[in-house]
Amino acid sequence: MMHRIQNALALAVVAAATLGSCAVLRAGSYATEVFMREGDPALAQAALPTMMKASEALQLADPQNEGKALTTATLYVMYANAFLDGEAFILPDEEYERKRELSLRAKALYLRATALLVPAVERRYPGFFAVDFGDPGKAAPALAKFSKKDAGFLYWSAAAILSAFASDPMDFETAGLMAGALALFERALALDPDWNGGSLHELGITVYGSLPADLGGSKEKAKAEFDAAVAATGGASPGPYVSYASSVCVALGDAEGFESSLKKALSLEDRPGSALMDSLARRKARRLLADTALYF
Repeated sequence: MMHRIQNALALAVVAAATLGSCAVLRAGSYATEVFMREGDPALAQAALPTMMKASEALQLADPQNEGKALTTATLYVMYANAFLDGEAFILPDEEYERKRELSLRAKALYLRATALLVPAVERRYPGFFAVDFGDPGKAAPALAKFSKKDAGFLYWSAAAILSAFASDPMDFETAGLMAGALALFERALALDPDWNGGSLHELGITVYGSLPADLGGSKEKAKAEFDAAVAATGGASPGPYVSYASSVCVALGDAEGFESSLKKALSLEDRPGSALMDSLARRKARRLLADTALYF
């Protein structure tokens, strides 16, 4: 019990299931559309590694190809977030060793994705992650290398780094990439805010809601991203409600908002094209509701 409470506090950096399975899965390419329609998470979990290994083979044959690196990194982050961190989150405290094993596996995949995408960013602008993004004069030339067509690349680069950091905030090497990751995310948000049906807005709920203010967090921005995500999905996706509950309501001590957001998520009907992410979001919502007393 004490470990779980401490964990909940420590992960004010990024909420328990890191970026939110639904937000990450929603951003998959057409190649993963079949997984989005799968209502059985276990079946999707068993099938995704085959696609991941095939993508690795293609990437290794052409290591300088940015598109192939992006596809492989995307699959790493999706699998780690949805099926490793996601499973670790719902396991009971008594299965601490299993939870740790899953978390370590997830971290390893996040780092693999980061290792593919950080060099790709640096090829666009050498020294990108050493830029002082607090200085507009230095930030502007670096960010100008990315245009609207790069929204997906920016999303996944930021997601990989943020996930790796969330899995181990004491990893100083990954922590050193955080300013650049946030800059990439905000560049994507500025260029194409409604990219992929509101995926950036949904990610923004957790990014702004979970990061401390000195790393770019803002509860006001998180609330604005929540409103934008709900609007982008017509209020039909449980994901924004789960992200808002875990990232914002917990931090604000808003037990009523926490409960109402999660109950709203559980009340929504399945969407045929998003059965997997909806199922995973509801699974997390049920666990959060069951553990309400641990957060308030």
